Amino acid sequence: MEEEALFALSNGLYVLGAKENERYVGSLVDAVSQVAMGPDMIILSCMNSSYTKQAIEESGVFSISVLAKSTDPLVVANFGYQSSRDIDKWNNVVKEIRDDLPYLSTAMAKIRARVVSKEVFPNNTLFIAEVEDAFDCKKGEKPLTYHDYRNGYKEKVKMAYQSIKKEDEEMKSKGSLQAGLSEKKWVCTVCGYVYDGDISFEELPEDWVCPLCGVGKELFELREA
Repeated sequence: MEEEALFALSNGLYVLGAKENERYVGSLVDAVSQVAMGPDMIILSCMNSSYTKQAIEESGVFSISVLAKSTDPLVVANFGYQSSRDIDKWNNVVKEIRDDLPYLSTAMAKIRARVVSKEVFPNNTLFIAEVEDAFDCKKGEKPLTYHDYRNGYKEKVKMAYQSIKKEDEEMKSKGSLQAGLSEKKWVCTVCGYVYDGDISFEELPEDWVCPLCGVGKELFELREA
């Protein structure tokens, strides 16, 4: 199958938010789409290994912050290249809390949804959810798409991730208690996605693919994450 054909599908980039016990978690996703009107329904796909996905299953609700082209690459690096299992991502961005869910203050639109059903596949879980609230749509903004990400924006995100990593290492050298990125983890050599699932990388099925860019396991390597 020619993967470039799938890359031609138009997807946006979004920050997914949820609540786990008394803290907020989140991740970068691209598989979000409206599928019905009256009531308004959306579908969300999450990797089964996603920490945020586990929080959504427990709470039944989630937030979507729609990213604009003007989004700081640090935001994407923060939510896409790190795990909420290790750090509090929402402490690193300007956020707002509405009805006990987190949103990026800089998002071009914000959506709250409640899960009504789900379908579990070997690598992903699909959530069908009803939109309960949609607000703060900024006119004049253009959405950041996965096409944008693959065509130049990704390099900016990689540079931003390196600055996060450097800052983390400096904090560690000063005896900071902040959980860091220095553990060795499997990293996608194409887009920089860091695998953080509960299942060990070696035990993932051979047809498993990167949730961000779609390449296979053979293009991942063990690095200082």
